[in-house]
Amino acid sequence: MPNRVEEIASKAMGSAKAAKATITGLTGVFKVLTREHGEVTALLLRVKASSDPDERRDLFPKIRAELLSHERGELREVYPELRNHAELRAIAEEHDRESKELERCIEQLHRMSYDDADWGQRFSELVSLVQQHTGEEEKEYFPKANELLGEHKANELEVEFLRCKKEAMGELS
Repeated sequence: MPNRVEEIASKAMGSAKAAKATITGLTGVFKVLTREHGEVTALLLRVKASSDPDERRDLFPKIRAELLSHERGELREVYPELRNHAELRAIAEEHDRESKELERCIEQLHRMSYDDADWGQRFSELVSLVQQHTGEEEKEYFPKANELLGEHKANELEVEFLRCKKEAMGELS
């Protein structure tokens, strides 16, 4: 489990991303998703900077659970709503493709030993995938979706996303 300093750093990065999301006009679920991106990014970068198998063992289960529950919440609640709008359908389809690639990479790491010589390289690939994926969402997908759906729907989706994410987190624990 992450120690207190790592948790604080994760929350701080998440808060910074949420503040930026607010400034750029994101609301509801899109602001929450952006905050979560910041939180997990802090943990990803911490592990990427280390070659210590014990640190990997401590932090990767949290990273895995956060990433998978986040993606499952998006797949069950957020992206189906986007798919209902012709202007957003291509975004939902691209997200589905990227999500499968992320999950495959996460599970591959999950099956590896933390002291495997290839673990660090595979983890760096995951970090790159997450950064590319979250960058697209934050710069392109979320602003378009937030504008089209509006604040009311974004707030409704937030409630459903958080419920679904909590369920998924319980399944992963």
